[in-house]
Amino acid sequence: MPSHREILKANRRARRKKYFRRSIVVTLLAVSLLSVGFWYSWNAPFFALTHIVVSGEDKVPESDLLSTIDEVLAPSYLSLLSRRVNWFYPRQELKQRLTTEFPELFSIEIANSSFGTLWVEVAERKPVALWCQESGCYFIDETGLLYSRAPHFSNAPLFTLTGESLPLPIGSRPLPTSQFASLLQLKSKIDQSLAANPAFAKQTVNAALLSQPVDYSFSIRDLRREAESWELLAVRETSAVTTSLRLEAALATPSFLTEYNLASTTLDFLDVRFGRKVFYKFM
Repeated sequence: MPSHREILKANRRARRKKYFRRSIVVTLLAVSLLSVGFWYSWNAPFFALTHIVVSGEDKVPESDLLSTIDEVLAPSYLSLLSRRVNWFYPRQELKQRLTTEFPELFSIEIANSSFGTLWVEVAERKPVALWCQESGCYFIDETGLLYSRAPHFSNAPLFTLTGESLPLPIGSRPLPTSQFASLLQLKSKIDQSLAANPAFAKQTVNAALLSQPVDYSFSIRDLRREAESWELLAVRETSAVTTSLRLEAALATPSFLTEYNLASTTLDFLDVRFGRKVFYKFM
């Protein structure tokens, strides 16, 4: 027969096992209750983002923005926890999705400053030029980004760039940002030089050909006579001020003006790429 001491040891072991089993049950029950409580609180309507406010849009339809936002917020974390909840919504994913689907947007700010309301403030890109290729024309913003397809224009209202042999997709740049800024500055200086000369005051740069790696070929249009235009050839790396000074000097030359004003002649091109030497041709 087991001794009294052995019986006591067996009873103690049995009590410890019973206490351990009870502890596990209580722990599992507490964890389950806390998990259910956390799940219920997270998904409770009280903590949900019930309103989405979009501001700043103009050409991009608000309904399209709201639809994309709803698509991002619709799934759940781990198929259990709602994404449409204050403070813990997927902000970076939402911003990335809007940026990808709407290249027309220049900036996107997302905030949850009001309980239950998600504020999405956007700023749209402003077109400063057109990029035209075989597939059509596209808007370009001030950074040189080709961001949206443009409608067909019978008479392009914006400065137009052409020239690359391969088609460029939306999101690309015909020129690096710094070169594009220099090109816009050069166009502005040429327009100023033309405006300063009475014989050319109604003429303006309406297009630039970029096919040459070194030179620009500008198309100058007479606003009074849409059918007439001539080409101005300039070096890309020459400063805008230098190019405009060469152009002003050429346009003010008496012999050039005399021939330009003849009814029987039409200016074909004017070339200011070679320092003090300016070449031109009449047809």
